[in-house]
Amino acid sequence: MRPLAPPSTTTTSTTTSATSSTSPSTAMPAALRAGALAAVGTWSVVVLPALIGWVAAPESSVGWFSAVSVASALWFLGHGQSVGAGSVAISMTPLLLLLVFVLIAYRFARRLAATERLRVGATDWSRVAQWGVVPGFVIGYGLVSAVFALFTLGGPATPGVAAVVGSLLVPLAALGFVLLRPDDESAPAFVRTWFRRGPTWLPTVWRTGWRGAGVLLALGFVVVVVRLVVSWSTVADIQDQYGANLGAIAIIALAQVALLGNAATWALSFLAGPGFQVALGSTISAGAAQPGLLPLVPVLGALPQASDYPATMYAVVLAPVLVGVWLGRRVDAELEFFGNVRARLSATAVAALVAVVVVVALTALGNGAVGVDRLSAVGAHLWSFAAALTAEVVGGALLFTGVLVLRDRRAEQREREHQSGVATQADADAETSAPEAD
Repeated sequence: MRPLAPPSTTTTSTTTSATSSTSPSTAMPAALRAGALAAVGTWSVVVLPALIGWVAAPESSVGWFSAVSVASALWFLGHGQSVGAGSVAISMTPLLLLLVFVLIAYRFARRLAATERLRVGATDWSRVAQWGVVPGFVIGYGLVSAVFALFTLGGPATPGVAAVVGSLLVPLAALGFVLLRPDDESAPAFVRTWFRRGPTWLPTVWRTGWRGAGVLLALGFVVVVVRLVVSWSTVADIQDQYGANLGAIAIIALAQVALLGNAATWALSFLAGPGFQVALGSTISAGAAQPGLLPLVPVLGALPQASDYPATMYAVVLAPVLVGVWLGRRVDAELEFFGNVRARLSATAVAALVAVVVVVALTALGNGAVGVDRLSAVGAHLWSFAAALTAEVVGGALLFTGVLVLRDRRAEQREREHQSGVATQADADAETSAPEAD
């Protein structure tokens, strides 16, 4: 046991620590600046193409500030906020654009965290991060977001009333990726404390679940790429009907690329079984494809034609099940449960649920309206998709773990039977040798 220090030593140490501690307010200026710069960095992703498109369209009769206003509205749309243009409401978040925004904010947040941790030291880092870095970064981002909201006033498209508050989704997500690392020694102590309140396997399962979400989304993206390659001639024919100049074509292409993340969630919903819709009354699922009348968007040319699929098409649901099996294998490879079957099954289920929750949350953001009437609901059938994906991924993970548990128990049983047989044989040999000795 560690010997207790004398009372005088303890008191002096505590007083010295309290005196030399760093106030969280010292991190506020740098955090505010980093948050503001992150917001400007994300805004430049949309405003620069908008200005290039305005310059490339000499026939346009609107001024450059209108292009900035539209870009600012698109900036809010990429933050998961709805945008109104007259009587038309657009609420479908371009998921790849959202990912780019989070990546930019993440780079600023990571640099801020590394700098402040080095400045204040490991002892004060947790308190400074919780009360200085996090609120400062979020407030700085929000203040610039309010300025961008002013840019949209008087423009053709304006965000909702709560758009400034809603735009904080991006800095919070970026800070989450930087700080919520429970198995990283550089993470703040309050993060590790949160996770220590749960089971000991939670930090590893948290990381594995996020990796599983990435695998699921990558699976959907692969399906989208395959469909685009197979249907490229149709997509190109629709694009040719626009008759636009090179600059306009580049802007249209960028807009469609930003929606490929949404298409990945649609493809994943198709693989899960429930499917998705691109307009009210249409559906594309593992059972049938009824796309209906589609808007003239080139990328939609990759959608399948109307047809009924055979029952064997439902074999595609095995793809999410296999991802669940992969998750179960990862949990089993990274953790040792020492025969605790309940903890083993619980860890596997939680890892799969983390992956499903992340994917369903992104799918909910990617669903929404891109117009009125038939275009007022576009995306995956959310609740049925969530239920099906949960059953498939969690079921696949638990199935794999259950097989491993049965295998281990049978191995233990064979080992016990072998040891029992050896002991019985030894007793028999002893009894046989006893009369000979007499």
